Amino acid sequence: MSQTTIQRQSILSTLVIFAGFGVGALNLIVLQPKILSTEQWGLTRVITEAAVLLANVATLGTTPVIAKFFPFYKRHLRPNEIDLPAITMGFFAIGMAMVLLLLQILKPQIVVIFGKNNPLFSPYYFTLSLFILFQGTFLYMELYAWFAGKTILANTLKELVFRLLTTACLLLFGWQLVSFDGFMQLFACIYLPATAILIYMIRKHHGLPLHFRISKVTRRLKYKMLSLGSFVFMTTISQIAFVVCDTLFLASMYNFSQAGVYAVAQYFGQVVEVPMRSMQTSSVPLISEYWRAKNMTGLLSVYRKSCINLLVAGMGLGGLILVNLHNIERYFPSAYAAMVMPLAVLIVSRWINLGTGLNSMLIQLSTFWRFDFASTLVYSVIGIPLNYLLIRNYGMMGAALANVIAMTIYNGIRYVFLWKKFGLQPFTWRNAAVLLGGSALIAAVYFIPAHSNLFIDGILRSLLFGALFVFMVLRFHLSEELQALWEKWRTKLWPR
Repeated sequence: MSQTTIQRQSILSTLVIFAGFGVGALNLIVLQPKILSTEQWGLTRVITEAAVLLANVATLGTTPVIAKFFPFYKRHLRPNEIDLPAITMGFFAIGMAMVLLLLQILKPQIVVIFGKNNPLFSPYYFTLSLFILFQGTFLYMELYAWFAGKTILANTLKELVFRLLTTACLLLFGWQLVSFDGFMQLFACIYLPATAILIYMIRKHHGLPLHFRISKVTRRLKYKMLSLGSFVFMTTISQIAFVVCDTLFLASMYNFSQAGVYAVAQYFGQVVEVPMRSMQTSSVPLISEYWRAKNMTGLLSVYRKSCINLLVAGMGLGGLILVNLHNIERYFPSAYAAMVMPLAVLIVSRWINLGTGLNSMLIQLSTFWRFDFASTLVYSVIGIPLNYLLIRNYGMMGAALANVIAMTIYNGIRYVFLWKKFGLQPFTWRNAAVLLGGSALIAAVYFIPAHSNLFIDGILRSLLFGALFVFMVLRFHLSEELQALWEKWRTKLWPR
């Protein structure tokens, strides 16, 4: 897969993901505050966050094995000889059965932890198992969709269809066509349609060959696959544990209302990371191929372009949110006012992550993937206790501060490793210009006196910041890709 193809798929995937986030914004900003109480919303967020962690546990490390080794199977075996899907499917089935069984065995202890301040938790405990089952199956199948050339379909199902179904569930409950019991039952199965569609399309395009005889590639690579799968599995779990621990700590220490309000702040932070999510899915095959060919020039190009382009996108999106913080506070009910300052801090943490590019993918797909485990373990060992201590003392702001501290340490370790080990140093003066120039524009626009109408104020403020930021990026040639795209469209629109 060429870099041109990656850029095309990244752009299309980004558009799909933005459409999904647009629907998510409708759910979060318009429907959810009017239809669900903060406690009911917090319940759905706790189930979602816990399911993310446990669904990944259920994969038992099969997803990194597929990402790393499936190209070798396709290169050295005929389609009717490829046994990797059958092997990984067996591991996934065992992992899912173990997770679901443990959820039932440990139910009394889990209900005590999360149910003491949240009476809604115990009656809807069963929804967690259903959510994990369908989401875990989707996560497993998603990798094969990427290699079958269905990246955009997978992103559409995960980012857009999931949120459209959430909209439908909210409207059904809001119009009193279903009770809250019915809403939760539908919510628990919300990944089922997307999973069914993905499996059908992969099988239709022969992207999931099922061969049960052990191949020569498996015999040759089995120890490497077991080693990689084990280490990356532990890496992924420790990383996800840190990502979801803030919501789970808030829910257990305080209540579902706190967790629900903080989840809104997290959502705005996730919007800023949309470009990274689309670029990651599109870049896996190319980075894998560059490592196989030991093409360090290609790797540096991917790394450098990802750092600057993701930072530009993150500063632009984050800036649109930050210049409207007072409008966000005015729009939401008073119960959500406490999220405003944590939201600003969370966006800074996203800038740190975006500004260091695809460092995680570069390390995971290299022969030094064990370092990925070590650095992520440090991230979690520092971040989870830090979250616990800061949340206990400062609530939502403590969660946001812990996020920034841990994200800085995590990406700093990875940056130094790629620089010292492989000579991959991605930063130039452009990275600093985007960060400093974007921050100055955000501050300047934020302190403009507010219009009495929050919608008019939001539109004018966003247009002003957007125009100034785009002008800065293009005037100083801060991104080669964006500059080339601008020149292409400028020539078409205003030919000389």
